[in-house]
Amino acid sequence: DRHVSHSREHAQDGMTPIPEPAPMPFPRSRQGEEAPLNSERRHWIELADLNWGLAFLLYTVLGLISAGSIFTNGLASGGHQPYYYPLIWEMTGYYMALSLLPLMVLGFSRVPISRENWFWTIPVHLGISMCIGAAHTGLMYLSRELVYRLLGLGPYDYGHFGYRMLMEYHKQVLHYALVYAVLKGMALYRTNRERERAAAALELKNSELQRQLGQVQLQALRSQLNPHFLFNTLNMISSVMYEDCDRADHMISALSRMLRMSLDDQVGPEAPLRHELEFLDAAAELLKARFGDGIKLEVTCAPGLADVPTPSLLLHTLVENAIKHHQNQSDPVIRVHVRIEAENGSLHLHVLDNGPGIADPDIAVGKGVGLSNTRQRLQALYGDKSTFELENRAEGGLHVHIAFPLRSQAALQPA
Repeated sequence: DRHVSHSREHAQDGMTPIPEPAPMPFPRSRQGEEAPLNSERRHWIELADLNWGLAFLLYTVLGLISAGSIFTNGLASGGHQPYYYPLIWEMTGYYMALSLLPLMVLGFSRVPISRENWFWTIPVHLGISMCIGAAHTGLMYLSRELVYRLLGLGPYDYGHFGYRMLMEYHKQVLHYALVYAVLKGMALYRTNRERERAAAALELKNSELQRQLGQVQLQALRSQLNPHFLFNTLNMISSVMYEDCDRADHMISALSRMLRMSLDDQVGPEAPLRHELEFLDAAAELLKARFGDGIKLEVTCAPGLADVPTPSLLLHTLVENAIKHHQNQSDPVIRVHVRIEAENGSLHLHVLDNGPGIADPDIAVGKGVGLSNTRQRLQALYGDKSTFELENRAEGGLHVHIAFPLRSQAALQPA
């Protein structure tokens, strides 16, 4: 390899070759992975994580309860021992245990038990518990001896110290295991909370990315419509420009008004229905200049819907599509009726014309820019909550029905 060849080159030059690094005495984790022990330690409770005031209060209460239990047990047995003796014994016992608690926390955090290392960490903790138990027994004896002398109660008799250490260790090992279980539970709770927060943050980030992606897709679809309607309108103007200059001039004025509205920076994927009706009114002015009495555009809108968010340029696209495909020999007048109403929490848009209708809705949608673009935008904005239907009318013509959730203006997506 490259390192070996590099060493050989140095040897040929008379220089001492660079030795290859010796293998590590213990297996290393792969890049990006933590060793199991380090991973466990990272999630354990440290000294700074504990509320030591609360711990002091807890050990005080437990000591008082234990002292009261011993005192009342003596009374029940007919004894007349003063209450301060069990109080001294139990409070010194619990307070000395509290003083050794930091050593226990350090041991738990430095040598956590897991499925991978239990066979050696459990014996280590048994050894630690014996050392802490011996220290606890010694501290209890010294503290009680000191209190006895301060209160003038004489020397404290602890009995045979060896047997006393064995007797106390039965309780100390249980205390050690109980503290371990409590800290383990706290560590698991904190780990789960961290994972939940991380998952929530990741979900929020994914939602934001999805929203941004949807905005990009919607803007792309909307930008596809702008040149589409502009191309159709310019063709319309060119058809009359040499026949009637005044009419062509009127159409250009109407087009400029439409362009100003369509390029409004405040208009995003959705716009208030009021804006769409104003745009449709400008389009009707242009169509009137082009076709004169050859077109009848009627718009019916239920009251109270002016501020409802609507896909921008949607109505104009549907009306333009109806006019473009009008081929009715029996009725040369282009008749388009737009009906807007709210029902069952949805906004319903109906566009009815007197054209030839369609043979196959799927083919009709796939062939043209306007209808296919409309379906894609509805899907991107509302998903399965939207409706897009094409149906031939019994009296002739096509009925386009679109429905999507009815929302307030506050739900408008920014441009």
